[in-house]
Amino acid sequence: MNAFLLALLLLLTGLPASLQAQPTDPSAAGTLPAYQPQDSTAAALTAKNLLASDRFWPYQVAVTLAVPASEKSKALESGTVGVLIRVEADGVARIDFGRDGLHRIPVANTDLIERANRVRRGELEKIAPNFVLAIGPRLVDAASATMQPLPFPDVAAGLGMLSVFADPDAKDFSALAMSLAPLSERVGVFTIVFPQGQHPDAGVRDQLRALKWPVPFVYDHLAEAYTKSLIDPGAALPVVLLQTRDGRVLYQSSGKAIDVAELGAAIDRSLPPAAAADAAKAKQP
Repeated sequence: MNAFLLALLLLLTGLPASLQAQPTDPSAAGTLPAYQPQDSTAAALTAKNLLASDRFWPYQVAVTLAVPASEKSKALESGTVGVLIRVEADGVARIDFGRDGLHRIPVANTDLIERANRVRRGELEKIAPNFVLAIGPRLVDAASATMQPLPFPDVAAGLGMLSVFADPDAKDFSALAMSLAPLSERVGVFTIVFPQGQHPDAGVRDQLRALKWPVPFVYDHLAEAYTKSLIDPGAALPVVLLQTRDGRVLYQSSGKAIDVAELGAAIDRSLPPAAAADAAKAKQP
């Protein structure tokens, strides 16, 4: 089976129902770049080093201890499988179980570390970084004059994934675009807009192009589900979220005006010159 089709199949079968919306045309998304995260010589994964070892995070995890229902989420039986969104700094895993809701579960109550070690040893296949695999086939190429999906290899080339959650109709959206545009142009930074509210895809594309900020954006019919999985409900907009390719959070705005200098410093820390140079070299024909 073609590697990209295999990736797409995994994405669609593994994605929770809340995110199983219509896929983009796989023929337009390109081929899946080679990816080999396994490293049997690396230190074994434990609760202490799991957060920093995101290249080994599995795409799916299962709960090993039943989870009681809450006001916002259904109960989960032991063995229930969900999509790992990320491991968080407080030792919990943020996992989307689709119709059963988004849960924050202590890592110790999942098989995450076991699966991560299987990825490390090469026993469990991981064909792309988690966040890249989840979002890659679902982006519109705003740089194109016509409605086209963004080629998957373009997404996979990103090192720092800068997600922007904002309403394109908000009065401050133009100013936001202007302030973030220089960061989007840095080598290795891959910016994605998650439009808030309901907006025709063609309208969002035209607006981004008119602002001279033609960054990729998530299809309108998918943006709400992805937003719910990535940021907490009720977060004051706009929100910016800087992540690794596997979803580890490097910076997140928190209900205040976005500090572009602070965000830029976070990018500098996460994308050292050597990594940026390698990214630039990789883009050369």
